[in-house]
Amino acid sequence: MLYDFNSHTSMGNHYDICIVGTGPAGITLARKLSQAGKKILLLEAGGLDYSQQSQDFYECESIGHNAWPQFSRLRYFGGTSNHWSGRCRPFDRSDFEARVINGLPGWPIRYAEVEPYLDEAMAILDLDRDMGFQPANDDLLKRHFSPDAYTKSPPTRFKGKYLSEIENSKNIDCFYNATAIDMQLDKPHQAITHIKVSNYNNFITTASAQKFILCLGGIETPRFMLNCKNQIPTGIGNSSDMVGRCFMEHLNVQMGSFLYRNIDNTAGMQFYTDDTFVNDNGIGKSNITFGIVKKIKSYGRTKEIKNFFKNLACQMAIEDKVQFISDFKCPGMGNIGTLIEQSPNLDSRVSLSKETDSFGLQRTKLDWQINKFDKQTIRKAGKAMAIEFARENLGTVRLSDFILDDSQKIKFGHHHHHMGTTRMSDNPRFGVVDRNSKVHDLDNLYIAGSSVFSTGGACNPTMPIVQLGLRLAEYLNTARKLG
Repeated sequence: MLYDFNSHTSMGNHYDICIVGTGPAGITLARKLSQAGKKILLLEAGGLDYSQQSQDFYECESIGHNAWPQFSRLRYFGGTSNHWSGRCRPFDRSDFEARVINGLPGWPIRYAEVEPYLDEAMAILDLDRDMGFQPANDDLLKRHFSPDAYTKSPPTRFKGKYLSEIENSKNIDCFYNATAIDMQLDKPHQAITHIKVSNYNNFITTASAQKFILCLGGIETPRFMLNCKNQIPTGIGNSSDMVGRCFMEHLNVQMGSFLYRNIDNTAGMQFYTDDTFVNDNGIGKSNITFGIVKKIKSYGRTKEIKNFFKNLACQMAIEDKVQFISDFKCPGMGNIGTLIEQSPNLDSRVSLSKETDSFGLQRTKLDWQINKFDKQTIRKAGKAMAIEFARENLGTVRLSDFILDDSQKIKFGHHHHHMGTTRMSDNPRFGVVDRNSKVHDLDNLYIAGSSVFSTGGACNPTMPIVQLGLRLAEYLNTARKLG
């Protein structure tokens, strides 16, 4: 059933499982658990559509590199699936191999523990399982890189696909405009007994459940946990001071530009660093894209004269001399972009700002940092890519100065993939949840979504999020230990 908590304030007294968040993780869990007969309370802080009132809760204080969560996340039913691009690739087997980065262990689970959920995850995301994950292009770089292999979801909007199913479910009570503002612990502080929920009219109630699952994303999940400090001053699940630490993104680095010899082929090229290169160099993974310019484009009232001068500059091979007038690339040229794995870093973190929102919860303070390991990944991958591109006689690469000069500051952006802030680890010293996604400190609190990622790989996170959600649902449905 579906209820607007602004107008329907009668909530059930007790549920088997309470799920907070209706993005891909939350909806996947709600569907699978309800199909097994569990009585589910599903909470969505936003409405059924975008509203600025709800979106404003993502405003944060940024003291490091800015990840812009207020623009990259969506706070209404379906979550950020409402504007994702649909690119899908699962983690590789090597992502789960035992390794230590920056003194932190990687995944405590192995590839075999997520692989069985791939087919169902593909169905959820409307992917063709027979087609699978196809190479983006030929194997043009023979050493250190292979073609990226991925597929595209339509993309699946979880609101459009699953809202009706949840509305008609007898086992799900879904309340929207229902913001979780606190959690109540039992006296030994070993389990959650109640969750406190508010609507936008300042009406507050509580609901109880046997188990609770947080599916709020890589920034809001730690923010909520740190705000639950009425009984434990440092926040729930935070005895090791790990909640909010190891914030990871995928690094979008403008490696440079290139001139491609085969000007008739304007499809672009995408490459993925191979495991041998990554392991031999002690770096993270990289996804590198060559985007080729097909023709000169200009905009505005003077676009015709702009096109004339740009084409003339290209014909005279003096485009680099006039970049100060207009930044452009000639046909056959292009930019080199990346989706690079960031390492887990204790100093890259989500904490609480002194500023509060209208519910009285402290807003996010985000200190997104990259470290020496990440810089080494960027520079080694960039240099190797340029060498191999020239070796295979594909064209000429002009690397950005900061790739070649270690003294220069690396320029990078984001892909809006927020990961790692409640990371998975067998040892509570190095993470927030165990291999079953249960918070170490508590008997009945679980976390789903990209915040549990121990490492982020170099692929988009939606596919692994859904796979791990299905894995957690099976565990909760069968009470069978995983791994």
